[in-house]
Amino acid sequence: MSEWIKRRLGRTNLKVTALGLGGFQYTGEFGVSREEADRVLDHAFDAGINYHDTAEMYGFGEGEELLGRALRRHGRDRAYISTKVGWLERTVARNRGEEAYRDAVALRRVIKHSLWLLQCDHVDIMMIHEPNAPLWGLDARTGDSVITDVLELLKEEGVIGAIGLGCWMCDTLVDLVETGRFDVALVAGGYSLLKQPMSGRFMAAAKKHDIGVVLGGAFAQGWASDLIVKQPEVMQRMIDTGEYRQGMDEATARKLLAFYKIADDLNMTMPEMTVRFVLANEDIHTHVAGARCLDHVAENVRAALAGPLAKDAVRRILDAK
Repeated sequence: MSEWIKRRLGRTNLKVTALGLGGFQYTGEFGVSREEADRVLDHAFDAGINYHDTAEMYGFGEGEELLGRALRRHGRDRAYISTKVGWLERTVARNRGEEAYRDAVALRRVIKHSLWLLQCDHVDIMMIHEPNAPLWGLDARTGDSVITDVLELLKEEGVIGAIGLGCWMCDTLVDLVETGRFDVALVAGGYSLLKQPMSGRFMAAAKKHDIGVVLGGAFAQGWASDLIVKQPEVMQRMIDTGEYRQGMDEATARKLLAFYKIADDLNMTMPEMTVRFVLANEDIHTHVAGARCLDHVAENVRAALAGPLAKDAVRRILDAK
């Protein structure tokens, strides 16, 4: 297989590549040089990835700026862009403190600054970043809040194409999706080899309302090293001694050993198996994998172009103990 799988991003009707690129990991916050970030972005564009997710808080604006420069090099029509408004203490509204979260003028200022950094007059999707944060004052039953009002007005003005939500909390997203006021939801950590919390109530609500589903954090933040590099000796030693590092337990260590065996049987690296495992779930419209270097994005692209895992391999992963 050598062509991209593209999926309709819910009611946005955007046809997005099933692998996108997340815009946090290639910023200076992770020690990535600007030259390497450019290589990551250029490879993604050249390879045909057409969905890029970012936020103004990523690298204190550097994530959006780097993507904006890449859009100038490759063309705005080559990509669908989602960005996020939130974590305002890392934006141009930081001087307003907590008041900014419920100040329409401050929120519009932050959003317009994102557009300036991206060198765009519009973005395809603007997400509320961490809508579960109490500072937003979001009513989970109705979606009412100052930020919702601001985004709905900007949508009417054509500044944004769709309104989204992005966070780690599936339950919060379920309630807000059920209001019918949002078009896209990004679930960070919602689906990985270890856990699939978004497969229950969230996915049912997304289908009901025809919501575009974006996945982030598929390498399971906090478990990244174990899910990227096979460490069978480390897992076995913990099981044998009963001494587990913080956050690890016997059940998880045994499950990781099972994953390493499956990957070996499939002759795959752990990142390839993860990318192709996610790709096999057609209810996930795109997976915005991060990349800190050219090798990361290149491996993810190769994995995506190889196609989804076979059903029996997916079943082995889901049944692993």
